[in-house]
Amino acid sequence: MTGFLLVLAAALAALPYPAPRLLQPTKDTKCDWGPVLHVDATRGELKLTTPAGVVTYKVGPDVQVFDHDGKPAGAAAGLAAGTRVRVYYVLDDGAKAQEIDVE
Repeated sequence: MTGFLLVLAAALAALPYPAPRLLQPTKDTKCDWGPVLHVDATRGELKLTTPAGVVTYKVGPDVQVFDHDGKPAGAAAGLAAGTRVRVYYVLDDGAKAQEIDVE
């Protein structure tokens, strides 16, 4: 019975999305994915076409971008339109990106 409870606890604690490369997710961390629509570095915005539609994320200069291999890939400003990414974010007066992983 103890083994069953451990398996059940692990299943309930599992993230509902792939784990980020570096970010330690919290209960407030969310994840969206899809192709980059547009990056506006001067406004600190990233627009992504998600399964739910177009979403705009706030992207600060401290947001880490990781390539396919999990290596640092520079700032969000370097993302080209059409690049498929996962955006890990929290809701804080809008969607605030915390990490971006290239798929």
